[in-house]
Amino acid sequence: MAIIYFAAALIGGLTGCAMLWPYGAVIALISMPFIGSLFALCVAILVYVRSSGERNMSEDRTTNVDPFRSSQAAASRR
Repeated sequence: MAIIYFAAALIGGLTGCAMLWPYGAVIALISMPFIGSLFALCVAILVYVRSSGERNMSEDRTTNVDPFRSSQAAASRR
């Protein structure tokens, strides 16, 4: 995961620098760490949301079964 965040910060910093270059080199270079950190934070939030959504989907499916169906299944096994 650390590699993903590092790459996101690098890409965000370079993109921000390129976007702010028309306003001057000093502004663009000073803003690189801030924009890179903001981009890495956004990626971290997206990774967290995605992993928590997958965790909820992979829970035990027996909790989602209709009680009537589960009682029928239990009765048919007898």
